[in-house]
Amino acid sequence: MWSSRLIYVNPTPDFVPIQGAAGFQVGNPSALALTAVIASLEIFSLTSMTTIRAKSVALTSYLEELLLHPPLPHVLDEEELLYKLITPQDPAKRGAQLSVLLRPGLLDGVMKTLEDAGVIVDERKPDVIRVAPAPLYNTFEEVWHFANIFTVACLRAQAGLVNDGHETEGLKGKADKGWAQIK
Repeated sequence: MWSSRLIYVNPTPDFVPIQGAAGFQVGNPSALALTAVIASLEIFSLTSMTTIRAKSVALTSYLEELLLHPPLPHVLDEEELLYKLITPQDPAKRGAQLSVLLRPGLLDGVMKTLEDAGVIVDERKPDVIRVAPAPLYNTFEEVWHFANIFTVACLRAQAGLVNDGHETEGLKGKADKGWAQIK
């Protein structure tokens, strides 16, 4: 594509731009974009999609297990979890991502704690976070650390606390009430 209309019969020296977004298309990718593509292709040439998918399934299954049975001892059991997984359990029916439905009102506090810890997840208002361990660069140890940080984040949000001991607006004065009363 070109950013102007070229007239091949009787060309003129005048530039006549194409109107709209089509005028910003270019025929060749930028050198910077190609550098990233080449680096990516070099990484993929060291492995196979079968191997990458196998690690992805293993990482995501490990994350699922840690979320269902938090690694911090005696903190929460399955009946006390402050969230539930809404992604299909069958690895053949999901990708690397797990969607976690938090109890109402916990999202902002959980996100604040995760962000302060340098954890990147995707949030979907009002109460869902999406977590996706990347098989090319995440490790099982990092997944374990995430599960610990996430558990603490949920407990802090439930107690109405964010970093520095401040109550979150949504839970101010409600930390001592039961789950049914907060809804």
